[in-house]
Amino acid sequence: MNRRNPLLAGLLNMLIPGSSHIYVGNDRRKFILSFIGGALMIFLAFMVGNNIQKMSVYTLPQGVCMGILVLLVLGYLFNNVMKKASRRNGEIDSAAYYQSMRTDTSSDDRVTALADLQKQRDEGLISIERYEAKKAEIESKEK
Repeated sequence: MNRRNPLLAGLLNMLIPGSSHIYVGNDRRKFILSFIGGALMIFLAFMVGNNIQKMSVYTLPQGVCMGILVLLVLGYLFNNVMKKASRRNGEIDSAAYYQSMRTDTSSDDRVTALADLQKQRDEGLISIERYEAKKAEIESKEK
């Protein structure tokens, strides 16, 4: 699992709401839900801003109210995803530290090595990609 840049994740989320879920966690379901939710929030900010601007009570320059509301929504989207990416990076660092502290039970026996690898995967110490790579490596050594 690779670390993700929180700033890039936030900028992606501002450009296309929800796209950071693909970048950070490769989660398409959250992308679709966040895209719909983010687009709806931006649309509502436009509508509310335009309606407030059209009221004769407020004498703000054209587009200021709408711009402020849209900036607030984009700021929320940016900040929310930056926190998520930072949290994910912390989880990766913690898992890597825990993995480095575990004693390596390398074994010449293929069955034992695969069992140890499966145990590490079940404990969440290694990612699916790393699990598959190590599994292929163990199986290739046997042949």
